[in-house]
Amino acid sequence: MAGPVRAPLRVLLAGAVTATAIAGVALTGTVHAAGTPLPAQVFAPYVEAQADDSLSKLASQSGDKYPAMAFLQAATASSSPSPSASSVQVPAIQVQVSPSSGTVTAGSSTTATVSTAIINNGSNTSIAMTVSGVPVGVTASVSPSSVNGSSSAALSVSTVSTVVPGTYTLTVKGALTGTSATSSATYTLTVTGTAPACSTASWGGTQVYTAGNTVSWKGHRWNAKWWTLGEEPGTTGQWGVWQDLGTC
Repeated sequence: MAGPVRAPLRVLLAGAVTATAIAGVALTGTVHAAGTPLPAQVFAPYVEAQADDSLSKLASQSGDKYPAMAFLQAATASSSPSPSASSVQVPAIQVQVSPSSGTVTAGSSTTATVSTAIINNGSNTSIAMTVSGVPVGVTASVSPSSVNGSSSAALSVSTVSTVVPGTYTLTVKGALTGTSATSSATYTLTVTGTAPACSTASWGGTQVYTAGNTVSWKGHRWNAKWWTLGEEPGTTGQWGVWQDLGTC
């Protein structure tokens, strides 16, 4: 048997050998003669040898001119199995809004029902509710702002008379306290009416504005805080270049 020696090979030598895979440790190179206790699965004298031992050497050790051989591998120590991915209970929640859309005239309000459900929550039951994507001139909130378990809350949406008509997508999000589990649902708000007129020049996407320049856009007046080009008013956030001066 050629090749690098990586581990001892358990070899059974006998005129007739009957064996199955066994687990255990024996002294390498030692012949187990008659009378020596053997593993329960082995019914003949046996010897352990290295991979580079010759057949003649093994035969002389066993005392048998025509040995039969069986190679056995010792079992490794067992360890506790890890749980499979399917058996791990991951906290999860579900948020739904009904109806999922609504239409209002600028200056009016509407409501919808927010439903929550918890899956595999463990000991966590509190869900914090928030609303994002609310445009200028619209306010939206969920009441109560925190619900327990499978429950319901009210989404309230109100608009001012100067809000720019259009269709907006609000996102209602629930977060399971103490976990990373979240769920979101959208509410499509359509505002009808006439856009307020502004005397201030409208914002232009290809025009350069510097600090102090004022423009009108979507029913509001905006003031540039510093040099800007191509940044749409109302999209740069609280700390962005455009300051909202209110409706026209």
